[in-house]
Amino acid sequence: MPYAVETCPDDVDRLKTLLHSLGEEGSRIVNVIWQPTRDILMENGPFTQPSGYIIILEYPS
Repeated sequence: MPYAVETCPDDVDRLKTLLHSLGEEGSRIVNVIWQPTRDILMENGPFTQPSGYIIILEYPS
């Protein structure tokens, strides 16, 4: 099975909805990672990366 990465804002209700819809499509959730807000220094100035979830999944081919 091929793998994919999905992202979701830091909102538990949206995460539940996304996980439910991925499961209905036949995808298998491998891992869910929460990432906190962080400041990143870019060449053109600072950038704030918002917190959110990263979902690793297998999807049917």
